[in-house]
Amino acid sequence: MLIDPRHLEHLAVIIDVGTLQLAAVKIGTSQPALSRMISNLEKRIETPLFERSTRPIKPTPIGLELAQQGRSIRTARLRAAEVVDLGARGYLGILKIGAPPFLCKNLMSEAIASFLSARPNVRIDLIPDYQVGLMERVYLNQVDIAVGPSKFVAEGDTDLILDPLFKDRNVIVGRKDHPLLQAACTSTTEFSDATWVGHSEKSTLRADMEASLRQIGVINPAVACQSGSAEAVLELLRVTNFLTVLPRYAIRPDGSDGLTVAKFRIPSQELEINAISLVSRTETSLATDFKRHLKTQVSARYSSGV
Repeated sequence: MLIDPRHLEHLAVIIDVGTLQLAAVKIGTSQPALSRMISNLEKRIETPLFERSTRPIKPTPIGLELAQQGRSIRTARLRAAEVVDLGARGYLGILKIGAPPFLCKNLMSEAIASFLSARPNVRIDLIPDYQVGLMERVYLNQVDIAVGPSKFVAEGDTDLILDPLFKDRNVIVGRKDHPLLQAACTSTTEFSDATWVGHSEKSTLRADMEASLRQIGVINPAVACQSGSAEAVLELLRVTNFLTVLPRYAIRPDGSDGLTVAKFRIPSQELEINAISLVSRTETSLATDFKRHLKTQVSARYSSGV
């Protein structure tokens, strides 16, 4: 059975905005036209797309599934148009990469800069987002790869490929000359008395920080500020005596960013950072080359201390 892909795109818009009226405005059509489209599609597949007895409109399970396909169709259409446009402007390839904000801040941006210096006709879009948003972008084909910890992927998920890039760990971070970070044996009491910077509720770092502090006996940390901005968190650490928990990749090993890692080691906080992509997506040579380059960059970064 063939279904007009535009109808699936329109179905996705209806479900995303919640009403036929708003969907009609967004699509640029009329509400009666959308109603007819839904009615004709339901007759064609012989299955209702919405539960008729509910207000606001509530999609049926098959309605949700077809809407997901509609989102994928829209993404593919937009990506195709983008490829054509970039080709006309002289670009030989485009790579879309998603990553958490702190990974974007230093490590990813540095790796991209050195990668592009040898490939002037390639474009990379780096998209910062949190776990839920990144995984949604992967499933909708909005990014070629997402770079993040393996825990971003649900155990047993066979739709995704995890390609290990490097290992890291969560550490306690503060300004370079912070007194607590110089001691090898800082006590639980000292960390309990410290003031902390928290992370966005959308970030897995929030739960990581809470778990890390519980492991060292800090049950109710004094959090002075909470932010989803990597720049804001790092600047707060530089100009105050606040502390936070971050992956080691978030700061520069040579201390040139004005930050340092506590000598105190948090138990059991190792992370495996992966390139995450769809099994059904054929990996481009550009994506393969970038993953190889990122592994090389990480190895050089930590072996040289910079």
